Amino acid sequence: MAEVRLNEVTKKFGNFTAVDRVTLEVHNGEFVVLVGPSGCGKTTSLRMVAGLEDVTAGDIYIGERRVNDVPPKDRDIAMVFQNYALYPHMDVYNNMAFGLKLRKVPKKEIERRVHAAAELLGIKEKLKAKPRELSGGQRQRVALGRAIVRDPKVFLFDEPLSNLDAKLRVRMRAELAELHLRLKTTTVYVTHDQVEAMTLGQRVAVMKDGVVMQYDKPQTIYDRPANMFVAGFIGSPAMNFLEARLISEDGRLYVQGKGFKLVVPEERASDGLRAYVGRDVVFGIRPEDIRTPEMVHEEKAGRTFLGKVRVREPLGDEQIIYADVAGDEIVAKLDPRLAIEPGQDLTFVAMVERLHLFDKETERAIA
Repeated sequence: MAEVRLNEVTKKFGNFTAVDRVTLEVHNGEFVVLVGPSGCGKTTSLRMVAGLEDVTAGDIYIGERRVNDVPPKDRDIAMVFQNYALYPHMDVYNNMAFGLKLRKVPKKEIERRVHAAAELLGIKEKLKAKPRELSGGQRQRVALGRAIVRDPKVFLFDEPLSNLDAKLRVRMRAELAELHLRLKTTTVYVTHDQVEAMTLGQRVAVMKDGVVMQYDKPQTIYDRPANMFVAGFIGSPAMNFLEARLISEDGRLYVQGKGFKLVVPEERASDGLRAYVGRDVVFGIRPEDIRTPEMVHEEKAGRTFLGKVRVREPLGDEQIIYADVAGDEIVAKLDPRLAIEPGQDLTFVAMVERLHLFDKETERAIA
């Protein structure tokens, strides 16, 4: 196992900057996820670690070794690709053994490693099958097995679950998490799926336009997003953003906008936040932090606002409500047993302890 460090790493394609001065440290045995929308630079970053893309500027270390100029085959890494990259003419055994044969590993050792990995992944009975005879999940396990038998210092995953159906993705996520607990190999995992990022990553780097916007534990990113991009990207449905103004009345702070005036809890009223009194801000609240009086069994002053229901999406374990609040749309996750219909006027309760406020110009979090 080994640490992976990126120090001020930049990648340019002509005049286009795909990765812009990224600095990251992945601890020994840690599972780190790079997440972001298409084109944010996450896969390019991974390919630079793998040696499949040259570094324009900055340094990459695997362990104590600077690997900028080290060929991929000498970096002691194993990469699992989105399309599995299996050899169609080879059976499962030989797909998993191929890299070891190239390295002239003894035949008995190859056999031991392949059978051990196949046992671990539950594909031992498929060792004689060709890739075309396998399901998507089984092909993915073969690709994982090919990486595992290498016994590398670092695993690199490039959106490995994106070709699987939704149910199988959930299952494979759990299997990958369990696999990491067993092997404890340093892992860098790329995905555009924020659910994968939150469930798999011990730490998550959220990227946009080649820049790491926030790098922290998943719960910290969810609870305390660094800016509006991170706040809107992490969480489904996305966080609600409403234009507002921070005001002070009788010693209390309030967030006031079209159709709402919500109190800021005393414990959130920091000196930094008070500096924004009288200024325009962006008020953010997650759909799951909006309730109804029936759900909280009370209506406290400074917590409620009115909306008109536009659309209702029943999902069994919850219902998603899209409502109009003085011309702006808000989305709420509510108890599925509440009788709510489109066109209905509804009182909402904001869990103000979990409100988010952002600087309107910089979009950075201020509370």
